[in-house]
Amino acid sequence: MLYKLLLNIYHLNWLAQLFAIFIAFLAPISSVIHVVIFLLIIDMITSIYYQMKSATADKKGFWNCLMIAFKVVESGKLRKTIEKLFFYVLILIVFFVFDLFILKVVPVSENTIRTFSITNIASVLIAIVEMTSIASNVSKITGNPIFNKIVSIFKKKAEQKMEIDE
Repeated sequence: MLYKLLLNIYHLNWLAQLFAIFIAFLAPISSVIHVVIFLLIIDMITSIYYQMKSATADKKGFWNCLMIAFKVVESGKLRKTIEKLFFYVLILIVFFVFDLFILKVVPVSENTIRTFSITNIASVLIAIVEMTSIASNVSKITGNPIFNKIVSIFKKKAEQKMEIDE
């Protein structure tokens, strides 16, 4: 099977071969990239839903609500999400290369739980930022401050942990 795969890649043009090598190189962090993409999509959906809900709160009629809801989704806001996605993935790739060739650590493996990996730290921080944003959006949508309380408790615990470490 591997022989067939290599034979198929061999018959591609040079640009497709480079792309295949690049994708194969990033295979170890593909799960991290998928999680970041998933969190960004969920954040975007909850943000758009909250904006639609707040814009149509005092409007009557299905068509009025529908037209206002479509005006909420702006290309500039979607562009920011795509920019965040691009730079999150770019920084994960840069940190992955740094971990691999400078620190000589393979991130996102069962052995790196005990070792230092910048890719793992960056992915955790990105996930925390996006999950905090999602929790804030859900809190606004539901009108229930429980998610904000959870985030504030988490921040307090993190600050306490930082004080202990220092």
